[in-house]
Amino acid sequence: MDRLIVCDIDNTLLPAGGKISEETLSTIRSLPSSTGFTIATGRSFHVVRKFVEEFSLSAPVITSNGAQVYDYEQNCPIYENSFPDDVASDLMETLISRGFDFVAYGKDGIFYRPESAHMAFFNNYNASVRKEIRAPLIPLNEKDLSDTPEKLTKILVYEPTDDLIQELSAKKALEVTSSMHRVIDIMPEGCTKGNAVVALASYLHVPMENVFCFGDGDNDISMFTCGAVGVAMGNASEKAKSFASVITRNCKDDGVAYAIRHLI
Repeated sequence: MDRLIVCDIDNTLLPAGGKISEETLSTIRSLPSSTGFTIATGRSFHVVRKFVEEFSLSAPVITSNGAQVYDYEQNCPIYENSFPDDVASDLMETLISRGFDFVAYGKDGIFYRPESAHMAFFNNYNASVRKEIRAPLIPLNEKDLSDTPEKLTKILVYEPTDDLIQELSAKKALEVTSSMHRVIDIMPEGCTKGNAVVALASYLHVPMENVFCFGDGDNDISMFTCGAVGVAMGNASEKAKSFASVITRNCKDDGVAYAIRHLI
């Protein structure tokens, strides 16, 4: 493998409310064998497998905003940075006591508050795939967090307040970013998509200057500043665009396919 292309999913490959176009699919499937392709997403590895199958991916996939690089062929992570149990339990206790809705991504599934109002995404994903690859959805035992779910890599908090964001961002043990409006992603310290790209490129023996990273959000900026070539979508945030080396068309206009064919 001489080159590696790494793409965010939502609003990069996948338009909001739509599906990945045949133009994009055919362009990626026609890449030469010397060019590897994979995805980097804030999603849990439990809700990425359908894309792995859709693109026939053989390279490991970056999940949980860089907290994990998962090899679906071996069915195990090749790189993982999970929360220490005490950090995870303290964080969840804080969120529960203050009434915040959240989900936590772990080894055994996606853990959620029993009264969560934000499970539609996960339920819709499960409804769209065959039973064998559905994500396990597990209610948290909020009265006893002493038995913390194993290997939590990310906690997704809905409708956070500015005070909460400021408080959590100040904690050294946490990495805080945002992958969508009015939601924050919390990972262990040092977990970013960019750091995961570096780990994956090293694993695949691809020089960083031959790695091309596509994204649209502020959580993709670390991929643009890690030594790879950053490609921002036309619909990317202005902040993300300011860090990119290349700006392509919008997601809905097959910006990934256009860049692969004309810009990189």
